[in-house]
Amino acid sequence: MANSGKQHDERPPTGVSEPEIFFPPLGPRIKALMVWPKIPSSFWGFEGMMEILPEQTVMPPLGLITVAALCPAQWEVRLIDRSLEELQDSDLLWADLVMVGAMHVQREDAHRTLQRASQLGRRTMIGGPYASSQPDVLLQFADHVVVGEPDEVFGKIAYDLENGFARRLYRISEKPDIRHTPIPRFELLRKGKYASMSLQFSRGCPFQCEFCDIITIYGRRPRTKSPQQMIEELEALRRWGWRKEVFIVDDNFIGNHKLALGLVQEMELWQERNGHPFIFYTEASIDLAFRPELLSSMVRANFLYVFVGVETTVTQSLKEAKKFQNLRADPLECIRFIQRRGLWVTAGFIVGFDSDGPDVFDRQIDFIERAAIPWAMTGFLQAPPTTPLFDRMAKEGRLIADSQATSNFSLPNFSTVLPLPELLRGLERMLKELYEPRKFYQRALHSLEAWSSRRAIQHVHAPLAYRFKVVLSSLWRQGVLSNYRAEYWRFLARVLFRWGLNAPKTWLGFVLALSGHHFVPYARQVAGELERERLRSLGTSGGC
Repeated sequence: MANSGKQHDERPPTGVSEPEIFFPPLGPRIKALMVWPKIPSSFWGFEGMMEILPEQTVMPPLGLITVAALCPAQWEVRLIDRSLEELQDSDLLWADLVMVGAMHVQREDAHRTLQRASQLGRRTMIGGPYASSQPDVLLQFADHVVVGEPDEVFGKIAYDLENGFARRLYRISEKPDIRHTPIPRFELLRKGKYASMSLQFSRGCPFQCEFCDIITIYGRRPRTKSPQQMIEELEALRRWGWRKEVFIVDDNFIGNHKLALGLVQEMELWQERNGHPFIFYTEASIDLAFRPELLSSMVRANFLYVFVGVETTVTQSLKEAKKFQNLRADPLECIRFIQRRGLWVTAGFIVGFDSDGPDVFDRQIDFIERAAIPWAMTGFLQAPPTTPLFDRMAKEGRLIADSQATSNFSLPNFSTVLPLPELLRGLERMLKELYEPRKFYQRALHSLEAWSSRRAIQHVHAPLAYRFKVVLSSLWRQGVLSNYRAEYWRFLARVLFRWGLNAPKTWLGFVLALSGHHFVPYARQVAGELERERLRSLGTSGGC
């Protein structure tokens, strides 16, 4: 780490860019303010659900608290999560260095944060996926931009900041061995404000999906932590007092399925020794269905559900996107196998591939209904910077230069084969149909029927007062005030009648009932925005 007493080597670390200019030294005892920018309302934000729960947001900024663990011990580090609190000028003035981590979806608040800090004379630095994909944009806002993963070189970056050698751009090309990454600094978080916690086992994915920037930012060779590391992180969470859900945030948990199996088997033993303090969930490719031993071990370790990237049932679109792992078997049978083996399934779906025809919307709706996926994330295909799709669209002259796309509901950032008004109308209709209250709760009921809870999962260890407060809030907000209250009551009655003595299904059923307070109004909101965009596009093109 910095100031270790070793002779300073002025050569940049391997894979890091040469300096452009030098900045004044900040000294050995830097006050570092880490800022996690606001995330706009989103499918996974569960904003409506947060109105019922005592917590304020779903998940903490794992990347920032991991970087905090990389900082020299003599640095004083504070964290501001903009999902929870406002950023005050006094916070910025306290700091010598304002460190922002951001995804592309957070870009607007990231820009504002960096500008405010600069106006107050604070040194600024940004890293994370946004910085790694568009450093040239962020060099306009930040003093220092870090591209890539800093795990193995942050000590050198810290030394540069302390001693006046800091560069404008650090471009880290080598992928670190995350077996040496320290335990995140969970104590920086406001524990009671988060509905779930997150841990990372691996980075990278072995597949080659054309639209995915995970493989271009983190590589196609999955790198994993050791099982012992993960157990130590779980122990740190347990000692900290965490007893709610834990998201294993890997973009593909089974990128290396053999190592994933080894980890899960250790997690199973640890859970048994400690009374099953956690429920886990994760993301995985659909070929999880070909790993029955891994599936069974995940269930025994108390994994409750998994997000799967189905994307589309149009074979030609999957070939176009090079998502070949989804072509190995019938995706519907894969989903049903995973459900029968004991994991509840949620999934992502995309429209806007070149091979999509006008019938793609009905095909998506039909699949989602038959697969019994209540939380179906649907959206437009986007071409993120650094991806092969982005390069192909640029080569074909189809990129939209001034695109403001930040999410899967933003207009595509390239010219699509299906006319834009048709795409907008189709996705609008999908959202309205899928999240119409009766259909949403019917699908939720069918998902409970499809989910085989062979092993009684352990519940989140919430105090009785917490559960009482949540139930009362739900009954009032959803059962009395909402405009979907009839379907809410019907769903709850069916769950209690059919599974009142099955604790796992009753518990998950209540979670699904709560989630309606997010998905039903959010889908209506997005559908309305899509309709307005469609009318604008028709007006622009001279339609009527």
